[in-house]
Amino acid sequence: MRKTRAVLAALLLAGAAQLFALKSTPDFAMGAEVTCIDLKTVGAMLTVHMPGMPLYIGLGADFYNELSGETEVAATFDYWLAHSNLGFLNFYLGLGLYGAMTPNQSWYAAGLRLPVGIQVWPLNNEDLEMFLEAAPAWVPVQTGERVWDEFQAQLALGLRFWFDR
Repeated sequence: MRKTRAVLAALLLAGAAQLFALKSTPDFAMGAEVTCIDLKTVGAMLTVHMPGMPLYIGLGADFYNELSGETEVAATFDYWLAHSNLGFLNFYLGLGLYGAMTPNQSWYAAGLRLPVGIQVWPLNNEDLEMFLEAAPAWVPVQTGERVWDEFQAQLALGLRFWFDR
């Protein structure tokens, strides 16, 4: 049993190492987005892309919230699996994690998301990106309970400024 766990842990670490070894843009990006979940929340997030990492990180809060009834802080961590050019638009598809909680920790949720987005570069120089993203999410953990049938539609409209391009 210990050997099986050790082998599984080694495979998991090797997979994580491969994920972070994949090439990513060397540039830093920072921006903001307006967010919505199931048309029942309105929030804002700071969005960041760190140089050389294949992750897009969002940190923010929902200010109007019918889901928990309170203001909540939220975070997303997305890895883009595909990114391609569709003429004047770009398309991306990712896999990510989602977490949210109220500041007093009376409510929290965690799950997986599949961000799908389109990007435009209005200045034609790739310094300013505008994007629209829809992320179907499965949120099986809510306030300590397993809720296997909880799905959300997470939406975002935002922009990112790219540096060192």
